[in-house]
Amino acid sequence: MPLPRERVDEWMDDPALSPERHRHALSGLRRLNRISGVAGAMFRQLKRLAAATPERPLRILDVASGSGDLPIAWLKAARHSGIPMSVTALDISEVAMQTASESASVSGVQLGTVRRDCLREGLPGGFDVVTCSLFMHHLDPPDVSRLIQEMWRASERAIVICDLERSRTNLALVAASARLVTRSDVVHFDASASVRGAYTRHEFSKMMNASLGFPVRVRRSFPCRFMVVIDQQCETECIAELSPGMVGVGP
Repeated sequence: MPLPRERVDEWMDDPALSPERHRHALSGLRRLNRISGVAGAMFRQLKRLAAATPERPLRILDVASGSGDLPIAWLKAARHSGIPMSVTALDISEVAMQTASESASVSGVQLGTVRRDCLREGLPGGFDVVTCSLFMHHLDPPDVSRLIQEMWRASERAIVICDLERSRTNLALVAASARLVTRSDVVHFDASASVRGAYTRHEFSKMMNASLGFPVRVRRSFPCRFMVVIDQQCETECIAELSPGMVGVGP
């Protein structure tokens, strides 16, 4: 039996959450992201996009970036690979952006930060790629569509989205992983809530198609996630690959 979508407010989104518990939860999320390998999966896409502009840094905006652990990992990988890359993290939380700045300094990388409500204030321009990881499941469909359209508008080259996929198996795996890697009760609650509020690949594909007006392929990204990469330079080619009646859900 499919797991029905049930979105509840996550504890980390509560403005009343103390800075200490917030930082502890952000640390737990960093551990979860590390074992999931999501930073590497997204970096491979960014590396491919960077190859098109070798003469200058690839300019990336990461939306709802949290503690900035993914952008920091990308910058470290880019430095190791000799790939010019400039990354800005954006989040509504002052605690998250302070944590991101501190972590970037410790890691020896230069990370820009912007504190902004991406839904109410929109996104800044001047970026080749706009990315978003583990945020779409916080939103109901109207806000998902609004953010997708805003990411598409703000990007000059591509958008990359990675999020949890809702299923009973993923719910069990994510809940167990959260309890293994952190003692944060915030993460324990939010991990399960995140999967329950997440979308299936089919649901997300339909929202992408409705938001942008052309077919979009949503691929499975192990473990427990899906990924969408839309490159404006090959949009026409991507559309041609899909027949008009084909649902954009890939393996």
